[in-house]
Amino acid sequence: MRSSLNLFFCSLLLTTTAPLLAQQGCQKDERCTMVVYSEQSDTWKIINKARAQRAFSPFSTYKIPNTLILLEQGKVDTTSTYQVDTAQYKPEKWWPKTWLSDDIRLKDAFHNSALPLYQSWTNTLTKSQIQAHLDKFSYGNKDINGPLDAFWLNSSLQLSAIEQIDFLRRLDDKSLGLSEKTYQTFESIFLKESTPEYKLYAKTGTGPIARKTYVGWYVGKVENAQGTHYFAFNMYAPTFREMVKVRVKKAQATLEQLDIL
Repeated sequence: MRSSLNLFFCSLLLTTTAPLLAQQGCQKDERCTMVVYSEQSDTWKIINKARAQRAFSPFSTYKIPNTLILLEQGKVDTTSTYQVDTAQYKPEKWWPKTWLSDDIRLKDAFHNSALPLYQSWTNTLTKSQIQAHLDKFSYGNKDINGPLDAFWLNSSLQLSAIEQIDFLRRLDDKSLGLSEKTYQTFESIFLKESTPEYKLYAKTGTGPIARKTYVGWYVGKVENAQGTHYFAFNMYAPTFREMVKVRVKKAQATLEQLDIL
């Protein structure tokens, strides 16, 4: 597992295509997809439908259901601060400095994708607890047969962009079998940006699925004057570094071209 995580984060090759990839949104027949469901108008917008139906590992977008489970089980809260157990998860050179802070709050762990913290927290759950929740959530293929602290990292758990949308809609419908407190607490964690024009709730996720092939996710919702718009975007890039440079820019450019942002 250590080698796979190193592969996940340690690709250092930069290519000249990154700025070009980010200049425009996802286009037809490109190696990407964007799915948007607009609640008030009950309309779908899908770019590259076949890819939208293809299941991938969720990588860090799994922190959405994972955080819900951890909140519901009382394993984490928004008032405490946390730090990585470096005895269990040895620091690596590629770790962001934010992961080694002594006072990480849950929202920061979520948006900074603090993998070793989430792995430690997940280890406090049993597979039966996780399975019961994912069954209620109807989250992707619901397959957690992979390692307890890594089944969402190019392992057994898989879901498509369309399934990401379906899950987010059930979350907002509060039909996941969770407490009202959990729903309310997670809403504040999920919020990424608030402006007079819109609120953006979003989560990234990235990892390798094959040699020189990384999948990058950007999923969430936008609340604006036209209502609530759920979105799920994914794309390919040859390296982790390149993916991090372009995934959010390209996803947001796509939302702009679809008149969501």
